Amino acid sequence: MITRRSAEVTFHAGADRSAHLTWGQQGTWDVFRQWLPEMKPFFVLTRWLPVPLLLELDDVLAQLAHLLERHESLRTVFPAGAAGEGSQHVLGRGVTPVEVLDRPDGDPVSFADLVTDFVREAGTTPFDHETDLPIRFRVATHEGVPVLVMFAVSHLAADHLSADLLVTELTELLRARADGAAAPPARPATQPVDLAAFERSVDGQRLNVDALAHLRDQLARLPVAPLPPRAAPATPRHWRGELASDAAAAALRLAARRLRASTSVTLLAITNVLVRTFCAAPAYPLDIMQSNRAAPTLRHTVTSLNQAVRLAMDVSGETFDDLLGHARTAMTAAMRHARHDGRAAARVARDAADAAPHPLPVGGQFNDRWSLTPRPTGTPPGLADLPGLTGRTTFDWPQKAAAEGMPLYVDASGPADRIHLSLMADTALLTPADIRGFLYAVEQIAVELAGGDVSLRRVTEIYDGHRMCDAAER
Repeated sequence: MITRRSAEVTFHAGADRSAHLTWGQQGTWDVFRQWLPEMKPFFVLTRWLPVPLLLELDDVLAQLAHLLERHESLRTVFPAGAAGEGSQHVLGRGVTPVEVLDRPDGDPVSFADLVTDFVREAGTTPFDHETDLPIRFRVATHEGVPVLVMFAVSHLAADHLSADLLVTELTELLRARADGAAAPPARPATQPVDLAAFERSVDGQRLNVDALAHLRDQLARLPVAPLPPRAAPATPRHWRGELASDAAAAALRLAARRLRASTSVTLLAITNVLVRTFCAAPAYPLDIMQSNRAAPTLRHTVTSLNQAVRLAMDVSGETFDDLLGHARTAMTAAMRHARHDGRAAARVARDAADAAPHPLPVGGQFNDRWSLTPRPTGTPPGLADLPGLTGRTTFDWPQKAAAEGMPLYVDASGPADRIHLSLMADTALLTPADIRGFLYAVEQIAVELAGGDVSLRRVTEIYDGHRMCDAAER
């Protein structure tokens, strides 16, 4: 029988510090307030990692303390002001609980089961950001010997890349402890309080002014109704399909090399060439999510840095190369204008909506985290390997929701050698068969692009073929 008990991690990191929220934190704060008490999957990020042999529980707790002391965002509370605005208060010292689950020898519950339970509980348990630290730890032991460390961190304190950084750093800390070596030094990184100060500086405000000017230009280019309803909606209305594919991962790299583009630009172009098949205008509103880690001082920062840039995404043209060029232009603009005051951007959007003779259309979001993962080691798959890799592709429906903020969300994540392509769509726009067909079409288009050009007519053929396939044939 699994037993539970509580341990503690004590951290000492100097003086308390306070500041207003950064632009990235503010955007996350506003989304939280929009949806809570309903929990959305991105509110809490979960990760887990093995503990090296020969470490005791006290060793693990000591490394968790190191992690908290290095990253101010993990020991920050976020008080709400009278008008609903947020702020951040970094604790210089404190204590946080750690749940310890011990599995006795012969127990039928596996450590995989413990991880599954942890992920499920984390996704349904919101943080009290005013009083609690934005991270929860759980250690799984076997007969008292640590085996796994799990943590759940609020998106207000970390984005996905931050969570991955924490896994890497904690792995290094535990390994050093097991080897009897000194803890590796912390990587240079701007702390959120200092980032908030920069954003209010002259240089920070220049970034904001440029981004808002770009947004005004894009809003002026939006058509009236680019994504019209096409079917009776299902219940619940929004469905998310996810395709996991070794073939698409390898093909995207091969295609990007052939096209002299990044994998992210290539994936965006493939997405747009499919959206074009049901888009009623030569452009549609698209938010392109950016990690905002181009600056060396932000590369190892743990906080919520990612922000979206709204664009009038051009899907006009006669060839795939035309759409590839539009995607390259859009991605460059998104990278340049991704750091901005989201509340100021919302005011710009409201002003544009008030001045427009028709309601501004709602579009989609493109979030490619997969392209940021390091390339796998070893010899990469070639063209001849792609047909065999498609046999490993899997598809699932991991989420259905009654309401979402947009009718179309495209997301790419997963390990370097197996991309997880996700599409959340309003079923009034795309039926479940359309959603599934869209994702399989992305894979096939990438495979064909790896070997040569693909016409827009061929894209329609591919998409129609996958849409007509019955789910039982998958």
